[in-house]
Amino acid sequence: MRRRIAPIVCTMALLGGMAAAGGATASASVPLAAQPAPGGKTNFVVSLGGFRTNRTDNWLRISQYTFNPDNGTVTAQWWRWNQGNMRDIRVDTPVAAADCGPTQCYTRTPKRFMSGPSETVSGTYEVDGSALTVFWPSGSAKLEERWTVNTVARTDGSVDPSLVQLDWAGAGSGFTATAGYGFGSNAPFSASASASDLMLPENKVNYSYRYSGISKGQLGSGSSSMSLPVYKQCRDARCIGTATKTAAGAGCTYYPPGESKENTTINFYLASIAGDRRNAYEHWYRCLGYRPSTGQTCYKMNSHVKPLIQVIDDNGGFRGWVGAETSFSSTADGNSDGDPIGDTLSVVKAGPRVLSP
Repeated sequence: MRRRIAPIVCTMALLGGMAAAGGATASASVPLAAQPAPGGKTNFVVSLGGFRTNRTDNWLRISQYTFNPDNGTVTAQWWRWNQGNMRDIRVDTPVAAADCGPTQCYTRTPKRFMSGPSETVSGTYEVDGSALTVFWPSGSAKLEERWTVNTVARTDGSVDPSLVQLDWAGAGSGFTATAGYGFGSNAPFSASASASDLMLPENKVNYSYRYSGISKGQLGSGSSSMSLPVYKQCRDARCIGTATKTAAGAGCTYYPPGESKENTTINFYLASIAGDRRNAYEHWYRCLGYRPSTGQTCYKMNSHVKPLIQVIDDNGGFRGWVGAETSFSSTADGNSDGDPIGDTLSVVKAGPRVLSP
């Protein structure tokens, strides 16, 4: 496991921008005194969003929260997206996914995620048993974010003291957040796992995957798995990749030799893009980039792009991710000019990896 210093490029958030993304809220009682660290942990990675059916004002963000128990304050650094004035385009990362699947491409991610968090916001928090309430300023009011702090179990059912989990418990009046995931430890945010670290035996396991969000105007949530055992290291050691076969979705006209609508390849790439906790995760049907006249090319339109932040425990161990899907509808490479009702946006988590006693 390596420890690195993450490059951070932050500006103070316009608090009115938060209100636009999440709405105003009624004034709340705000603690001004010392508070316990949530679950005894001070550094959290959090994914949060607000999703409503048949709307085009949905939003999400992925964040790093630092709690200061001495005075009950919390500081967040985050990346934020919405369907209005904070859309984003897909761009190539510098990390090539070669020799780790049938298609040789550069891993793509939202352009905004290629830089450090662009917003820094300070608020206050309150802990009451397992209940955590965070208050973010929004003009003269407060946005109220509620979580339940839960322990993480080991394989024998005992408590794992190196990590805690945040379960979404709802928002205060006026705040439009509807779903979220989070994990906390006392590891610094400079602690991270390289792509090569992810291929170590202890990390190369199945990670339970959950998502909640919206696609083509409809709410959706569910579970699946990120199965690292089927991934392999790419030629560029900063990337891992794999491919699976399934029936194709909409959009493919032609299919590579040996494939068909009923049996086509999905490419999966996961790259370490900056030597910190950020991972660029992308997947797309191989047939979307295939034409009989030109052969196989890289798909440059509506792939599924999912910026992720790693979960690291007190001991510096990699345990999973929180993140988001930020697949804004595109009509051509380099734009997000598609109808917003066609966007796929969600908050996601993968893990945690469960430890033995």
